[in-house]
Amino acid sequence: MIADPRSALRAMIRASERTHDVLAAPGRRLVVLRSAVPMLVLGDSGVALRRKDGTFGLTPPLLPEKVEVFAPLSPTCLLISTPRAHYRPQQGLTRRIAAKANAGAAAWCQDAVYRPPSMPWPARLQLPGAPLVVRPPRLTAAPTQQPPGPAPAHPEMSRSELRDLLDQFAHTPAGQPPVPGRGRV
Repeated sequence: MIADPRSALRAMIRASERTHDVLAAPGRRLVVLRSAVPMLVLGDSGVALRRKDGTFGLTPPLLPEKVEVFAPLSPTCLLISTPRAHYRPQQGLTRRIAAKANAGAAAWCQDAVYRPPSMPWPARLQLPGAPLVVRPPRLTAAPTQQPPGPAPAHPEMSRSELRDLLDQFAHTPAGQPPVPGRGRV
């Protein structure tokens, strides 16, 4: 069997819709802040969750109400999911906000933090001595006597632009055999 190299792209497209729904849930807003010069370092974890008290930490999949999500998209662009209304996109990315995002990137990195060569290392940014640790989950399973339920299926995509993009990756290209058991994505 040949693995479909587009399966990762399809998974990312589906995840983007679910992620958007979480980050833009009622009571939260998405803000994009930009700067003309590089101000953000990029951690290998991708995002940082900042608590109301200014600390960074790991959290369960449910997003606590008061946590802000800092997601540096590039050295000049920061996406924030926040319950607060004080971020002003028209003011752009300030050094103070960049310092918060950079502290989160350093706190959450596992192995590395990246910056473009043209950007100086941010003042007072300290890398932790060791990465944050996530405790391994404890799972238990027990056999059941219930008949099997319906086959798993992906929920329908609600955003037409994502559905159209997903459809582009759902068709088998000419010259490749279809992936067995794949059906509609």
